[in-house]
Amino acid sequence: MDPLPTKTRILDAAAKVFLEHGFVGTSMDQVRREAGVSNGSLYHHFATKAQLADALYAQTLREFHGAMLAPLTDTTSAEIAVKGMVGRYAEWVTQHPGSARLLHELKRAGGLAGGAGEWQLTNAETFAQLRAWIARKVEAGEMRALPFPVWMAVVVAPAMALTPHWVTQQQVSAKVRAALEHAAWMAVAP
Repeated sequence: MDPLPTKTRILDAAAKVFLEHGFVGTSMDQVRREAGVSNGSLYHHFATKAQLADALYAQTLREFHGAMLAPLTDTTSAEIAVKGMVGRYAEWVTQHPGSARLLHELKRAGGLAGGAGEWQLTNAETFAQLRAWIARKVEAGEMRALPFPVWMAVVVAPAMALTPHWVTQQQVSAKVRAALEHAAWMAVAP
């Protein structure tokens, strides 16, 4: 059997079991049974529960980042792109509440692999792309120059703070979304 489908089955099973039982309450055997794989297959792909959580977190993070960064093109104005990014954030969370909850809970549970885990590399790649886009827009005079952590705090952090609420409500009102988009833009507008 091709290892990719097995790995995918394991990751899908892990997402389900982690969401049902939490990271701490999940055993590798529960994941193995849910995936319908042997111990050898499970441990061939993921030697520890932390490595499994890391891979699942990274996969989910890549999907999230892909959606969120889609509006950030060089041909789109900074205003439309920043508002689009915040809007995509809210949209992704409400369309993928399980995945959004998984990102929130795995990070909070502290079960991710330490060191240079796959999820950290995924974040580093995305942040490098985002920094480069910001730099181009600042250079073009379309955005205010801010340290990257401040930019993230004023553009992304408000939506992050609301994520647990959105996951349970599975909706973001147009008024709230417009307010967040406007606030994010006003924080970085030139």
